[in-house]
Amino acid sequence: MEFVDLAAQRRALDGRIEMAISTVVDHGAYVMGPEVEELEQLLAFAGGRRHCVTCASGTDALQLALMVLGVGPGDRVVVPDFTFAATAEAVCLVGAEPVFADVDSDTYNLDPSSFPGGQIVIKRHH
Repeated sequence: MEFVDLAAQRRALDGRIEMAISTVVDHGAYVMGPEVEELEQLLAFAGGRRHCVTCASGTDALQLALMVLGVGPGDRVVVPDFTFAATAEAVCLVGAEPVFADVDSDTYNLDPSSFPGGQIVIKRHH
């Protein structure tokens, strides 16, 4: 089995990486700087969308999505029982209740027959 030579890839990008780091350090906008805006524009274009919002983590992204949907206290959200903790954590962070459902043993996706009637389903991407 061939593996990707990460060291060679790093060497090929060293100059660009150093320049990008220096640019950010020089202007000091470590959060929401021009590079973030550029990345969001590129991702929106690549996805055929007008807007894109990047997040610091997958947990933040899940929480933001739930907030946009208006999920909160009193809501129940179906999540897979075989997933990273952040999937259920994001539900708790908005005040909703995670409801764990079984996954299909062949695909590791949610097994629809195990949904206990939650309002929203978070699908985990592999």
